[in-house]
Amino acid sequence: MLEISSMVSGPFCGKLLASLGAEVIKIEPPKTGDPSRRRGPFPGDVPHPERSGMFLYLNTGKKSITLNLDDRKGWEILWELTGQVDVLAHDLSPSRATELGIGQERLAEGRPDLIATAITPYGSTGPYSEYVANDVNIFHAGGEGNLLPNGLALDVFPDRAPLAAGSMMGSYQGGLSAAVGLCGAIYAKWGGSPGQFVDCSTQEAELTIGYMPLQRLESEGVEEDRFSRFFRVGGVMPTTDGHIEVLTLEPRQWENLGHFLGDPDWAAPEKFQDPFSHGAEINRNLREWTADKTKDWLYHEGQAAGVPFAPFYTPGEVFESPHQRERGFFVSLDHPEAGIFDYAGPPYRMSETPPVLDRAPLLGEHNSELLQSLGYTGEEIVSLARSGVI
Repeated sequence: MLEISSMVSGPFCGKLLASLGAEVIKIEPPKTGDPSRRRGPFPGDVPHPERSGMFLYLNTGKKSITLNLDDRKGWEILWELTGQVDVLAHDLSPSRATELGIGQERLAEGRPDLIATAITPYGSTGPYSEYVANDVNIFHAGGEGNLLPNGLALDVFPDRAPLAAGSMMGSYQGGLSAAVGLCGAIYAKWGGSPGQFVDCSTQEAELTIGYMPLQRLESEGVEEDRFSRFFRVGGVMPTTDGHIEVLTLEPRQWENLGHFLGDPDWAAPEKFQDPFSHGAEINRNLREWTADKTKDWLYHEGQAAGVPFAPFYTPGEVFESPHQRERGFFVSLDHPEAGIFDYAGPPYRMSETPPVLDRAPLLGEHNSELLQSLGYTGEEIVSLARSGVI
């Protein structure tokens, strides 16, 4: 697989396929590399292009070749590389892909067996296909951001603007969706289908996980926002050691919550049934009730009583979770520049062909190996480096 992408969506797609056994060749600009190399976090907060936590995580198991795609010789080498792989994944706009000679039409003509995917903010067709976007644009274009914040955040900051979910969630969703699409195209090729183009819109990946509000709009004419959610019973509640969320969407869950609270007047069944009139009052009392209890107690006792409580865990709590540790989710890897760290593993387990996790590459680490496989001599590789092509 050949990967021409930066930051999150495309690299996450490549990372997932690498963990499944694919050889992934990542093309990076000479000298600077993927912009994520400069994003961190860095050990000791000291910036270094080979020690970015973001880059190291997103590019495990790949090979790196540097290639100047603004140079015609770079285009030539790129085309040669497409003839050596089964899959091409990129995050280029349609016009940029065409400029580089890897547009959909040329690939269909010159590399008919190649499976290619473009992982772009809004897809490779339509009026937005050439738009540039960051994760915040993608997330809000999917509509989910309009529902955040809610619960306690709304009570404390009622005038605060909608938020994007943390950790570039929209971009990761795009990369995951593209990986699923590629696996489907690979399976189809094994069944006799030719190579094909997989057009992945990260916005549409977001729309698929935010489907319920869209369904309500279509079927009920109700457009949800963070304020309509605020009047529901439940949401984010404070605890002595953090926060917990309760989500009571069904009558039996309302009833169970009332009994769990001790059947106070403010949580009477008739008040639960009219959340727009009584939801804010119930939530104020409920927050006072949870504030002096631990999230672990609320989670276990509430679940036992049929109340849907879910604790909010900090990154540290997740990292030290005995559950993830017992499952071997975190994998220790040694990198020649960054050192030894624990990395989050693949989000799946396979009994017969377990996923593999290897370290991320150094910038241009595999230049000589990959160029020699294309027939370039040592002298030619040195010349390419001196001229800035690699």
